[in-house]
Amino acid sequence: MKKSFFLGALAALLLAGALQVSAADKLTLSGIGTMEVPKGITYSKGAQDALPFMKDGGTKRFFIRRGMTKSDYYTMTWKNGPDFSYGWAMSQETGIPFLQDIGEFKHKDDKPEAQMDLIAGWLNKTLISQGASFEGPAPLKKIKDSRHPRWEGFVTVKTREQGITYNEAYTILLQCDGYFTTLGIFNTDADRGDITEAVKKMVQKRKFPRKANLLDLSKKGTSLTEWE
Repeated sequence: MKKSFFLGALAALLLAGALQVSAADKLTLSGIGTMEVPKGITYSKGAQDALPFMKDGGTKRFFIRRGMTKSDYYTMTWKNGPDFSYGWAMSQETGIPFLQDIGEFKHKDDKPEAQMDLIAGWLNKTLISQGASFEGPAPLKKIKDSRHPRWEGFVTVKTREQGITYNEAYTILLQCDGYFTTLGIFNTDADRGDITEAVKKMVQKRKFPRKANLLDLSKKGTSLTEWE
């Protein structure tokens, strides 16, 4: 099975940080929502410069160069006595710089939801071409929800690094708040079905962030003005 450059890079993320979210606490990913963390799982905030990203100047620099400058990173740890399992979660705000990176700059003036749909199509093509395993006609499916337009999907990918094969699971979201589109990814060990299902349920039950308004635009600036 081919290794996806996109997912292979993400799978290499080994995130660490001083702040931890305990099992009883909530995990909030910008643009994605707030979630109740399952029992036995903790999330630590912060990005570590994993080896595959060193040539790009580190993890954050890797994504910045692809037009994703507003991001949240967390590493996931599951622990039960001497047993451990690891994963990670991230959210990245997409926009016009990312459209340029994937060769779709001509759509910079499209409506936000149309841009989201375009990015979802690109993600689906990329995941399929790189051998991701999924159910149904495509990895990501559009959810019909007028209040929270989004695409959701779940894939598994086998990657090989330094002679070791990893079976990784990814819950993937693409979500639009009316102005901004956010890519969210939750990674777990695909061989640990119990942990993977717990994280999937956590994501499904998330509390959505409020929709963006004109005040948010004035505070953040839009990707449109960045390119005018």
